[in-house]
Amino acid sequence: MRNSIEVISYKGTADAHSHSHTQIVLPLFGSLHLEVEKHQQPIHFGQACYISTSQDHTHLAEQDNRCLVLNALPIWDHKIESEFNFINLAPQAQAYLPFLSSLTTEANNSVKTHQALNLLEHLLPIPQDKISHSDVRLTKAKQRLDKDFQASWSLAELAEDVHLSPSQLSVLFKRHFGITPKQYLLNRRLEEAKVWLSSTNKSLDYIAYQVGLSSASVLVKLFSKHYQITPGRYRSQSFSS
Repeated sequence: MRNSIEVISYKGTADAHSHSHTQIVLPLFGSLHLEVEKHQQPIHFGQACYISTSQDHTHLAEQDNRCLVLNALPIWDHKIESEFNFINLAPQAQAYLPFLSSLTTEANNSVKTHQALNLLEHLLPIPQDKISHSDVRLTKAKQRLDKDFQASWSLAELAEDVHLSPSQLSVLFKRHFGITPKQYLLNRRLEEAKVWLSSTNKSLDYIAYQVGLSSASVLVKLFSKHYQITPGRYRSQSFSS
């Protein structure tokens, strides 16, 4: 098995072949052509090539290059195929490459290497399934927010409650539901406020308290920004319809 992190220079060309592990090729300088499953594209610094397990691939290198190669990432299930073989890297990911490259000289520091590779989940669109291993915890987090939306939740408290780190919960929740836990909680509170506004004559201060907001002014500000209509106008339209 190859090392988790390698820095290599591609030369000439090679016969098409495949691996029994996943691989990501990230040029550090220079460029080369990579072909994955008959799809060929030149790549250079700021780009990456994802190669899923058993995908046929080859290269053509006509100029000097130096590439960071990541093999069998612990956060990429080898059973999951990448939807896109070629991607552009965000600036944060580009800035992280020199640090990853430096780890090739720390072969004995497996813990540091493992932690560094796991951070890629936040920087790269790592191929994976529907996060089945986290479904239960994410569903539990969502249920807590649905049930106790009036409570003053913090991300750290919610993460501890479902046995995830705050960063893991935020990233996985957004990937799974499309929004962060904080955004979901706000949406839940404002939806509840709509129910109060359309069915009662309670004051805005009273409604704000019932949905977990600190004051009527906060309710007006958030409601107006979210729905492009003030709570008072929304109430008037609800009662007149």
